[in-house]
Amino acid sequence: MLNNCLFVIVIVSCLLSSTFSIPIYSKVQGRTWDQAIAMAKSLVAQMTLEEKCNMTSGIKGPCVGNVLSIPRLNFSGLCFQDAPSGVGDKALHSTAFAPGIQIAATWDRDLFYRRAVAIGQEFKNKGIHFALGPMMNIDRNARAGRNWEGFGADPYLSGENSFYYVQGMQDQGVVSTAKHYICNEQETHRMYIGSDNFNQPNPSITKGYSANLNDKTMHEIYLWPFAASVAAGVGSVMCSYNQVNGTPACQNDKTLNGLLKGELEYPGNVMSDWGATKTGVESVLGGLDIDMPGDLKLMGFTLVQAVDTGKITEERINDMVTRILAPYYLLEQDQGYPSIDLDRDGTEDHYKINQQVAAAGFILLKNTNNVLPFNVKTDTHFYVYGAAAGQSDEGFHSAGRPEHAGALYQGGGSGSTDAPYAIDPLTSLLNKARNSHLHIHYITNQFDYIAIVDTFHTHGFNNSKCLVFISAYSFEGADRDSLHALDDGNELVRTVASHCANTIVIVNSVSQLNLEPWIDHPNVVGVIWSGLPGSEYGPAIVDVLFGDYNPGGKMVFTVAKKDSDYGTDISLSFKSDYTEGVFLDYRHFDKYNITPRFYFGFGISYTTFSFSKLNISTSRKSKHSASSQYQQHRMRSYNSIGTLKVYEPVYEITFTVTNTGRMDGSEVPQLYLGFPAEAEQPPKVLRGFERIYLSAGESKQVSLVLTQKDISYWNVVNQKWTVAHGIYTVWISTSANNADIKLQSSFNI
Repeated sequence: MLNNCLFVIVIVSCLLSSTFSIPIYSKVQGRTWDQAIAMAKSLVAQMTLEEKCNMTSGIKGPCVGNVLSIPRLNFSGLCFQDAPSGVGDKALHSTAFAPGIQIAATWDRDLFYRRAVAIGQEFKNKGIHFALGPMMNIDRNARAGRNWEGFGADPYLSGENSFYYVQGMQDQGVVSTAKHYICNEQETHRMYIGSDNFNQPNPSITKGYSANLNDKTMHEIYLWPFAASVAAGVGSVMCSYNQVNGTPACQNDKTLNGLLKGELEYPGNVMSDWGATKTGVESVLGGLDIDMPGDLKLMGFTLVQAVDTGKITEERINDMVTRILAPYYLLEQDQGYPSIDLDRDGTEDHYKINQQVAAAGFILLKNTNNVLPFNVKTDTHFYVYGAAAGQSDEGFHSAGRPEHAGALYQGGGSGSTDAPYAIDPLTSLLNKARNSHLHIHYITNQFDYIAIVDTFHTHGFNNSKCLVFISAYSFEGADRDSLHALDDGNELVRTVASHCANTIVIVNSVSQLNLEPWIDHPNVVGVIWSGLPGSEYGPAIVDVLFGDYNPGGKMVFTVAKKDSDYGTDISLSFKSDYTEGVFLDYRHFDKYNITPRFYFGFGISYTTFSFSKLNISTSRKSKHSASSQYQQHRMRSYNSIGTLKVYEPVYEITFTVTNTGRMDGSEVPQLYLGFPAEAEQPPKVLRGFERIYLSAGESKQVSLVLTQKDISYWNVVNQKWTVAHGIYTVWISTSANNADIKLQSSFNI
């Protein structure tokens, strides 16, 4: 089906430091797609038409989704299970990993991969064949309820996260599922009963809002991370509830057959989101391979009659079942795969990588007069405020209640994990107080302003540090009502800051938040964006506050001063027009010269860095060149690439980063590219990054690779990635803010 090569080059430009450190936890040599497809076809040839059709629909079983077994052919069936941030759907003994929005904030490919490895190990331990992740929808709307599951607002950053999630998961033998395909950027009206539904044979079948966009926007923004997952070798893609340009996503011939299976040459299967299938025959012809969970009987045995009457060919049924089975053979699940036991404990020591991801994803936004990190010898008296500092009174999972109180570890819905435990910040602060002889007062009832005000008059308050924890929660099925903190957290911050000269705010939020009511208050001297840190939140935030870990995370979206500055919002009608095109997030702010509160890519450190010696050269084929390492470290037998030339390295950008401060720490150099006018691109777009860890005084040369795709634009006339002629500007920066550009050069094509 595809000519898969072991030396394949993957999608999306990725950068490498001079010492590339992505670990490989599994053998690189394994089955190729061609081999897996041949094995799948062999099994399909032994199946009856009824058996083949039955395999195209989910059945009842132990998992959230199940494909039937065929005992006579020694095939035991398939198990599908949520979630992208750990084994979900109420399975016991599952680590509540820091979700997508947190891992993206680390900007660390090593952690992207290692987190996915740990998640994959837990899925395999429970005998689950297909993991329903990663979630890679773009943070187009700040209020979107599922932003926390994804990787932020930039397609390049999302693509890098998607790529390493797929490989980390599939290196463990678990099929990864890229979702939700495609343009599923809001929850409002994702399912509704249309006015004409009651005239249909099955009026319970819902409709979804239509995301309407042009070809350029589709390719350069929303298809990009899905293309990255296909390049990585993803075995399954989940189509979404919404429509795309007026046609349901799960029967959309253009997006499924045209873009995914045609242009990207995707060899795996397309499964529906649960209840996203609207029709039977039309969905099959439109490119859907599996209907989940199968309750409405739109596919499955129903297709036998469709074949008999000539509405669907048996060749198409064979293709569907081959695509369903090929990932199973690709990852060698036919050889001694564990039996299904969703409650089997395979958490091992995954709390360690979970804590590391949590800390690496914390973003230091403000640090006036270096109030942070705290010194236990001089900073001994602390006051802690806010419900988000402690545990919820309902446990670790709020079942999707918008008024969730307590520290947040993940968001709600099918993307969440039923955490066996979670450690809140207050608990860890109290442990720190015991071990370091600190004095801590706390009030977690943030509605009790009488008690809060009383603390301002207690002995020792004037010399104390005040920690204010605020939060914002969201969940699947609904979008956020506003971009303000839960339970009027703004008023809590203002009240404390009006009396405490050293107020530090910790923002525990699913995605963008309006910080304007208090961010400029002179007594708010420190701000840490803690995001959604997973179950090791407490230990991780204490490490950062007291300097045991130097924060180095970066924003994965822009935080605006005014909500209207984002330029997009949730559509309340049954259509969502993507009229902003490719000018999304920082691209939008650049185009309209809007100054945000915090730029995409922003985040400071307890130490300082300098940049020097920028050099641009064409790609080199030598063994130790950045381009060769770029290819080598992405090599898997299951890589899947369409047009190989698009992914070839073409330029290497090298420079030196030096830690000029007194603390060990990390920096994230970001490569932004400016295109010639012909490409009709935003003023700059992200096309590279690397998180660099340096000891105090240490220097390191960084090498970033630009691929053919990275320097191309989607040519809507020629329908291909095209390199414009002219001058390309390369900026090495520490955020999307032009004031943070450290080095600049250019090349001419």
